[in-house]
Amino acid sequence: MSIRPLALPQDLAGAAEAVVKAFQYPGHPEWELDPAEQVQFADAIRRMRRLWPAMRVMQLVAPAMRDLMRGFVWEEDGVFAGFIVLQRDGNSPAWQIEPLGVLPEYRRRGIARKLMAEALEMMRSRGATAVTLGVIDGNMPARTLYRSVGFADYGGNAFYVRTSGSTVGRPALPSGYVEERLARFDWHARYEMDRRITPQDVQAYEAVSAGRYRVPLLLRVIVPFLSNARVGDALVRRTSDRAAVGRVGWSINKTGRGTNSIRARLAPDCRDLAPYLVQRALHEVLATGSTLQVELFLPTWMPDVARAAEGLDFVLRREHKSMGMKL
Repeated sequence: MSIRPLALPQDLAGAAEAVVKAFQYPGHPEWELDPAEQVQFADAIRRMRRLWPAMRVMQLVAPAMRDLMRGFVWEEDGVFAGFIVLQRDGNSPAWQIEPLGVLPEYRRRGIARKLMAEALEMMRSRGATAVTLGVIDGNMPARTLYRSVGFADYGGNAFYVRTSGSTVGRPALPSGYVEERLARFDWHARYEMDRRITPQDVQAYEAVSAGRYRVPLLLRVIVPFLSNARVGDALVRRTSDRAAVGRVGWSINKTGRGTNSIRARLAPDCRDLAPYLVQRALHEVLATGSTLQVELFLPTWMPDVARAAEGLDFVLRREHKSMGMKL
């Protein structure tokens, strides 16, 4: 048995297989990756392996990319028994852990704790000031571990899926608002809006800083090749003061396998926009004729958007607690 740094790209194949096995929970099948999610994940790994030479070159010339994907592996008899993956959040001093997993047959042996200790030491050595992670609500062994090493709850996310339902038309924008196209790498509009609307208790761990949003030029070149989706984004402004109060986006899988997704952000004082945002994005996805399931990963501080999604046949698949620690 041994613990070692994650070695890329050679570890990608083994890590991909281990992730699927590690996220198996006897007695809680709703926590596991469904077949569509597994396909989506496998496709992403294949693309990353194919593009790794280009990514490696960019890591050598762009400091912001050097902490794109780090981690550690616990091996026993040639098996990936456990793993932890971490990366810097943009060009900021904040980091994220995702995922951390141990295969079911190797659990309750302290492997996750040892992996976490190595990860925290690495992040501190690289100037990290905070780290966040997500854990399935109800997974008390994991939450207990994270609390014991210093993590605290600060928020959460809800994962919704839509596997069936009727086609929806493009909705009418409520009066008092105007919509505009949002360019894929327009970081400034996203940054200014999130800085204003994100709750302060969330910002205490997920600091809304320009470094998290500004995408390095070289990374802009490769991002389209890392995805198999056609993406679109729109920004909604309030006409009275031109403030950005809503943001919506969609990702449409071009391969016909895996999943589609939508995303949304909404200022808490503009709750009347919630149904419009969800239907606007869902319409873009369904208008292509795709029958793949549609996913929505939503912060719990936007309950109006959650209710709008449920009204359009989205079903809550699982909830995640957000945990963070200052380093």
